[in-house]
Amino acid sequence: MATKNLSETELKIPNHVAIIPDGNRRWAKERGLPGWIGHRYGARAFLANVREALKLRVPNVSFWASSKDNITKREATEVRHLLAIYKREFARLAKSHEIHDNKVRVNILGEWRRLFPDEVCRVFDKAIAATKEYARHNLNFFMAYDGQTEMLRAVESIVAQASGVAGRGAKTGTAVAVTPALLKTNLYTRELPPVDLVIRTGGESHWSAGFMMWDCANAQLYFTDKLYPDFGAKEFHAAIEDYSRRERRFGA
Repeated sequence: MATKNLSETELKIPNHVAIIPDGNRRWAKERGLPGWIGHRYGARAFLANVREALKLRVPNVSFWASSKDNITKREATEVRHLLAIYKREFARLAKSHEIHDNKVRVNILGEWRRLFPDEVCRVFDKAIAATKEYARHNLNFFMAYDGQTEMLRAVESIVAQASGVAGRGAKTGTAVAVTPALLKTNLYTRELPPVDLVIRTGGESHWSAGFMMWDCANAQLYFTDKLYPDFGAKEFHAAIEDYSRRERRFGA
């Protein structure tokens, strides 16, 4: 029996949706196209997802655009095309009426400043600056990101803070209480709420590189066989419907 579609009033809108967009290159390969073409069509799918999220009033959407390995280990031609797509799409985002009309703040997290060319970083900075005063929605891009590096950076920051305490006259070896709140304030995602729903496309039901490992501790997981370029507004809406039917117990 087919599942009845939920009405708008029956939907439970998650506060924070994270998307792992797997399958761009496989989508292109199935069509005899270069892998980077899949990323171009993936960008179109992402825009459709964002429009649907805004329509549903999802406050926070996070998108894992690239891992560190995507940038450092893939063929130079694919990376060059990927960076060109980023440069073009973020230049559009900075001027997008949809972004400005809906007061969407663009955040970009990860190791991109260290690994991306200056010309791409400048475009990113313009999108960040153009939207920094907005607070109705957060659109978060994870670039050259992996969760293990994020956690290492947080630990390094806490160690540096502890060293600073000792340097200001405290006894050597003075303990710093490492609490969940302290760890969170040292993550890339310090200003973001916990993730409620993770959507992973591409038919592979596994985690990758510790993506948002702290923030996804209690997230609901939604796996789909759709390759990301085929995951449009209708598919995003279906994921929200699926989430709405679930009961979250948070360990109770």
